[in-house]
Amino acid sequence: MSLSSLFRSSVAVVASAAALVAIAGCSSTNSSQSALEEIKSKGEIVVGTEGTYAPFTYHDSSTNELTGYDVDVMKAIAKELGVTAKFEEANFDSLLAGLDTKKYDTVANEIGTSDERKQKYDFSDPYSYSYGVIVTTKDNNSITSFEDLTGKKAAETMTSNWNATAQKYGAEIVQVNDFSQAVDTITSGRADATVNDGLAFLDYMKQKPDADIKAAVKSESVASGYLPFRKGSDDLVKAVNDAIAKLQQDGTLAKISETYFGEDVSKAQ
Repeated sequence: MSLSSLFRSSVAVVASAAALVAIAGCSSTNSSQSALEEIKSKGEIVVGTEGTYAPFTYHDSSTNELTGYDVDVMKAIAKELGVTAKFEEANFDSLLAGLDTKKYDTVANEIGTSDERKQKYDFSDPYSYSYGVIVTTKDNNSITSFEDLTGKKAAETMTSNWNATAQKYGAEIVQVNDFSQAVDTITSGRADATVNDGLAFLDYMKQKPDADIKAAVKSESVASGYLPFRKGSDDLVKAVNDAIAKLQQDGTLAKISETYFGEDVSKAQ
């Protein structure tokens, strides 16, 4: 090999090595971004939601647009973060799995907390407060307390906290995909009851006042809606909490609440 050929070959090797270093440097920079930095660099926060759980997340019957309390709250939070909210719809039981696989940055679907979930996810401060209800058909007088669920069939989504509550009180679970399907399961006689969110029950009755169901049991009001994040998202959780606090203080959450419930559900009563 001539001296000039050897020189050109050496330059090519050095250039290739430099390119690899540059690529590696870019990858390192991207992978080292925090959760908040990643969202800001994308300009959007990807949100998993059900789209069939009125009044929290559903499609407007006249426009077919995704709407609801959780949807509007998430849009307001995203605005405070300086990004847009991009919603991806899926069955409830696959939402947290989508968060695990980084399909979503968070989930807005009246997600409750539990000791098990807290071990796996970081949670925002609550943005809604509700109460649990046991819903039965109007002529069912066999359930007047949570203890009466023992030996009964309860229609529940498989990964919800309401499912866990029903099992805690000894109910046999009949799997459903959403609240509407739970009601259908009860009224068709395939289940005795469903344990669910009181606000969802009120909205359902507003839409279908002649439905053959009632709230047989009602629990005390508790925090009900949180945004879950993958562990290690500390800066994003803090930014979201700051946004929730601001939206509570300036009345934005109260205004959104009034739209869907006729009262402020963003704080404990």
